[in-house]
Amino acid sequence: MPKDNRKPGSSFSAANPSVRSYAWLLQIAGVAAAYFVTGKLGTFLAIPPGYATAIWPPSGIALAGILIYGYRAWPGILLGSFLVNLSATLINGSPSETLTSVVTTLAIGGGASLQAVVGAYLVRRFAGFPNSLTREKEVLLFLLFGGLLSALVNSTIAVSTLVAIGRIPAANFQANWGTWWMGDALGIFIFTPLILVWMQHPGELWRNRRMAITVPIIAMFVLTTVAVFYEARNNNERLKFEFDQQAAELSVALEKSILTHLNVLRSLGSFYSASTTVDRDEFRTFVAHSLDNFQGIQALGWNPRIPASERDAFEHSVRSEGYRNFRITEWDVDEQLVRAGNRPEYAPVGFVEPYKGNEVALGYDVYSDESRREAADRARDTGEIATTARVKLVQERGNQYGLIAFMPLYRKGFPYQTLEERRNNIAGYMVAVFRGGDIVTAALKDLNRERLSYRLIDERAPAGEQLIFSSDQKQLKPLVLQEKGLFGTNFSLVSRLVMPVGGRSWRFEVVPTQDYFAYHRSDNAWLILSVGLLLTSMGSAFAMVFSGRGSVLRQLVDERTAALAQSEERFRSTF
Repeated sequence: MPKDNRKPGSSFSAANPSVRSYAWLLQIAGVAAAYFVTGKLGTFLAIPPGYATAIWPPSGIALAGILIYGYRAWPGILLGSFLVNLSATLINGSPSETLTSVVTTLAIGGGASLQAVVGAYLVRRFAGFPNSLTREKEVLLFLLFGGLLSALVNSTIAVSTLVAIGRIPAANFQANWGTWWMGDALGIFIFTPLILVWMQHPGELWRNRRMAITVPIIAMFVLTTVAVFYEARNNNERLKFEFDQQAAELSVALEKSILTHLNVLRSLGSFYSASTTVDRDEFRTFVAHSLDNFQGIQALGWNPRIPASERDAFEHSVRSEGYRNFRITEWDVDEQLVRAGNRPEYAPVGFVEPYKGNEVALGYDVYSDESRREAADRARDTGEIATTARVKLVQERGNQYGLIAFMPLYRKGFPYQTLEERRNNIAGYMVAVFRGGDIVTAALKDLNRERLSYRLIDERAPAGEQLIFSSDQKQLKPLVLQEKGLFGTNFSLVSRLVMPVGGRSWRFEVVPTQDYFAYHRSDNAWLILSVGLLLTSMGSAFAMVFSGRGSVLRQLVDERTAALAQSEERFRSTF
């Protein structure tokens, strides 16, 4: 029978590689599970905006895992970090976007693993770990190299990766990097000592210190969390208040400007009513002041109603004023201006100022276009100013949408109280032509619009034709802030003002950009985190040193008591 050469007391697992492999896999699985669970809890401590958290417990779990199980436990950190961050970075999109999300998650996991390995090396190299962490120098070096310095690794790798792929705006880099670093450092300060004191072999020195270290560290963790929670709530309320106030200023200014521009038509109507006849020179002189002071007005004009029987006489009279090629025109199917076809009546542009730049509009019959005809008929039937939906202006050479407002004027001395009287006695229309972008820009030019996006919408237009003007080339979507976690909040940051304009309903929307959040977020949360970092490090160091000295003194007293008892026993035996 073969002889068993194992020494008494030797471990079977030490002699069996398969057992060691199973133990290693269990250690990796344990580290991964602990990282994943605490990571899910840590996501509730995220400080918006961004991915960084106020306190990141897994960083402390990772460092403790490497210190207890050795460097071979790093795959558990990588696996745990990958599982935690996959849900936060994964985007439902194309395969390339999914691949980018997976690579990003692996980069963050690699940074977490490297940080734990670097931290363990620095602690062992400069703090002399493993040791009982009872002396001031040991504890301070442990917190310095294991927490403050090692936490620089993953904060730099992770935030740089997220900025590179566009998940975090470059403007938010500093805020996210600082929060990430503080979160990792606090996680190490709080959770690494707790894991060491509870997971180390239950020697007498460590066992007696458990509660003395745990209670003050947990207390600092709770206090820091509560302080950041209330500051985040106050910051969100202040942010919403400031946005609402700024958006209200823009909305009020635009509404006032639109009403002022429409009043120009009323002034023209009063001018017409007070004059016996209005010729071209008088019209030019009267509107010159308005054109100089209202930048949103593209043109002002007079469109008389011309029955078909008077068409030739009207065209001849305008030609006699020097406009030799004048004729009543309309758009054809090829979008070319041609002589208008035969119809019962016309409403051509008779006067237009400024004439320069609007030459092609002279003679254009607004009755030839369905949108213009609808607004003109509505103005005629109601006796009030009526505006069109967005239209392509005859004189437009840019990419802006135009808007036309009609002010009905009736024949002098004829009644226009009833609908029939208005239709029979309509003389023509005073017309104001606006460009959507110009009227909005002119209204808001002296106000603070930085980091805000806004648009003007015609609610009564068809779905694809509602947009009058947008400050952003991209599709502007109302931003609803949905921040998860303990410090997050859910509220809508969008301002809407609906105003009736010439029988239509215009809606002005203001939405903050991502840069708006980065600029207006308060730094008070940073201050609280800094104070929490300082107090937690001091509390952790004090708890370890104080409890260590107490345990050492108790152990020394017990040893001396035991020695005295042995001496007394030997004395009695000898006696």
